[in-house]
Amino acid sequence: MTRSALRPSPHRRPRWQVALAAASAATLLAACGGGDDEASGSGGGGGGGGNGELQEVTFLNILPLESLTFTPELVASSCGYFEEQGLDVTFETTQGSSQAIQTVLAGGALITRVGDMETMLAIGERDAPLVNVGQVNKTGTIRFVSAESDPLESPEDIEGRVMGTPSEGGTSEIILKLVAATAGIPQEEVQTQVVGLAPGVFDLVTSGRIGGYVVSLDTAVALEQQQPEAVVYAPSDDVQSGGQVYVTSQEQADDPAAQEQLRSYLAAIKASIQFVAEDEANGFAETIECLSDYAIPTLEDPEVGKAALTQYVESWTSAGDDQIVRTVPEQWETVYEEMYSSGFVPDDLDPTEWYTNDFAPGS
Repeated sequence: MTRSALRPSPHRRPRWQVALAAASAATLLAACGGGDDEASGSGGGGGGGGNGELQEVTFLNILPLESLTFTPELVASSCGYFEEQGLDVTFETTQGSSQAIQTVLAGGALITRVGDMETMLAIGERDAPLVNVGQVNKTGTIRFVSAESDPLESPEDIEGRVMGTPSEGGTSEIILKLVAATAGIPQEEVQTQVVGLAPGVFDLVTSGRIGGYVVSLDTAVALEQQQPEAVVYAPSDDVQSGGQVYVTSQEQADDPAAQEQLRSYLAAIKASIQFVAEDEANGFAETIECLSDYAIPTLEDPEVGKAALTQYVESWTSAGDDQIVRTVPEQWETVYEEMYSSGFVPDDLDPTEWYTNDFAPGS
């Protein structure tokens, strides 16, 4: 894992928040960081504890941090929302979701963010003692890119097509096979080829070497702006799977000290999301200022960055403001149904045992 050097001090707070933060910080820090000696030491490095000190926790990001995918975390870090909840959050980059899940299960970090499908695979197929403690993306932010000359516009169009993926296995390949299954295409007939994340992958499509590839929302928005031939298909038009959830180990979910850290973490993320959503009316000016400590490629083109942020806001808030960072039971159960209908997990399990909203704001 790579420990990020990008841990800016939380000094770039939105202008409207400065007075409020000054008035409330002492109270919040005392509430979240003080008290029991027992409250220190959990979450992969343990921390603060008494005397109003910040509690140290570790978040594992499964992709490079410099992406709008992690806007809630980056804004919470650089604009003070973690600090106001009494947390000092360190970001560590892992080699994908499998390593992140294993590290969390081993107690090496408090929390990570992975796909809902991968979470169900880990728990339902591999019996991992993992718990979904909150859903951040209510709709999938993965996109399939093809060319106008041979467009992929529906699940049926996956048949007979070689699709590029960033890596073998993982969310990209799972969502591709799951979407194909809705058109009756067996998993073993879905053809994939690892093409990585290089900017020039679209050339492989236009040259006919692959029939399309799987990308993040950031990349899809940039391609739509920069490549007139690009056709972008959103799997979330046809399936509910593909969202992202925060997960921790069952052991940490049962630990009182870690429980308070989880509540503080999710409260900071909700506040961060609400700020970004409200800032949309301002063209995301304050959000972009919060993110300026990070070299995020998508923000090099302001229009692309704003368009991507708009779509992320839609994903975070699509179930309503009261459901931000909460798992919606009906959606979670639908994802499970899609997973077992596609042959990824057994059909006789109880997915309600795999998540909790006890640590989410409003509980």
